[in-house]
Amino acid sequence: MRSLYPSACWPWASIPLALLSALLGTAPVRSESSTPDPAADPQQPTPAAVEEAAKPPALPRPADQPGFYGRLGVGVDWPEGSRYRDANCASTEPPALFGCVDGDDGRLLGAPGEFDATPVLDAALGYRVNDWLRAEALLSWRANMDFSGQSNFLGAGANQPVNGSVSSLAGFGVAYVDLPRIGQVRPFLGAGLGVARNRMGSMTYAFPSLSATATTTTPGGSRTDLAYLLTAGFSVPLGERFDLDLAYRYTDLGQVQTASGQATVVRASGTRSIAIGGTKADLRSHGVMLSLRYAF
Repeated sequence: MRSLYPSACWPWASIPLALLSALLGTAPVRSESSTPDPAADPQQPTPAAVEEAAKPPALPRPADQPGFYGRLGVGVDWPEGSRYRDANCASTEPPALFGCVDGDDGRLLGAPGEFDATPVLDAALGYRVNDWLRAEALLSWRANMDFSGQSNFLGAGANQPVNGSVSSLAGFGVAYVDLPRIGQVRPFLGAGLGVARNRMGSMTYAFPSLSATATTTTPGGSRTDLAYLLTAGFSVPLGERFDLDLAYRYTDLGQVQTASGQATVVRASGTRSIAIGGTKADLRSHGVMLSLRYAF
């Protein structure tokens, strides 16, 4: 049966779909996703940039922020040459050990010599004030600084060995300035002022030119004196709270002294005790310290 509506009666039936859509004002449906391509739009941030921007800002290390810290250090001191001399060369009650005259070598009577190198232990509690300034309360201990020298008494020969030993406990208030970093290394400068308690054991003067057993032994003594230090070094971070410090340090611990008292004189003819005045010597040193700091 033939259709009652032949195609010739519907001229639009053969019009393509796209053209029909254009005539009706509608657009064909796109099958692609409408998400813009970041590469096609240079102003559109990439996912990596968005993730980086979302990260919180990095915080300073606790060791670089204001607060308390502790420091423990170990090092070696090389004391400067020194010279034992009378506390008062003009003393007569008791009489001075050396006196105010020159020896056979043309120098004022005394006992020049050197202290041996000695280990140093540090313990400090500090406070970081800001990024570049720190302050410390420091205790520094030196033990068994052995002294070896030569005296120049008149008429006792050229060889007059002298021996003794010193220990020192010093307390300082120290200020440090931390300089700008050079890579991971941070230089610093420091200076401190305090007091030192220096203890001297008995001193033994030997006179082998007189006899193999000829000696004079003076009593020991102690002295509290003004002390100061100067230091320069650098620190290296070891994690968030630790720093390793390596520093040079110059220290003036004041003076050491032997007390007035009874000296024991041993000669071939016998042994006797005589009253004698005290002696003193300067105690200064150069040293190297290795320390570990921990920020609380």
